[in-house]
This record gives sequence, C-alpha cells and structure tokens, in this order.
Amino acid sequence: MEIKCPSCKKVNSDSPECIRCGCELNILIAILQAAESEISMGKAKLLGGEFQDALEHATQSWNLKKTSNAAKLAFLANISTGKYEEALKWYLMAPGRNLEPRKNEVKLFA
Repeated sequence: MEIKCPSCKKVNSDSPECIRCGCELNILIAILQAAESEISMGKAKLLGGEFQDALEHATQSWNLKKTSNAAKLAFLANISTGKYEEALKWYLMAPGRNLEPRKNEVKLFA
C-alpha cells in the first residue's frame, strides 16, 4: 500500500516511516486499512440485502478516509432503501467525480 507522507509529501510503499524525512506512518496505514475493511464489510452487507448496515459501514469508511468507494457504497445503500435525496448527496460527494457535462449532454444542475 502506497501512502504519501503528510510532512514532506514523499510517496512511500510498505514502510512504517517515511524514507525521506522519517515521519511515522503506522497510524496512517492503520487508518487506511480500517477504511478498506469497512468497505469490504459494507459490500458484503449490501450483497446480503442488509442495506442499513451497508450504509453504516460506508459512513464509517468515509469518516476514516473520504474515498470514491465509500461514497459509491453509501450511494448504492441509499438507492436500495429508496432514499434518493440521500443517494444524490453521496453521488455529489464522490471524490474525483467529473461534474462537467460531456459534449451534447444536458446539464441538470447549475
């Protein structure tokens, strides 16, 4: 797992400390692993039809690390329970989502 040092911004791979500045990365690695674990558990809950539990795991993951996978899982969990306004909020929060309309595409939101 690659992680960017919060101090010097050097990308490190599988190292408990930054190879450039020596900053401790163990805590950040543990947070990322916990966020990924929440996504895995949430996917299993979603596939099992336990949509509220899936949403809780997605929210936990989002609180640890704001990723598109957490937003997508929360979006799907909300869609599955008919909470369309909440689903839209998660859709709009997804990091890296391109908000620009494609050529010949109607822009729905100003």
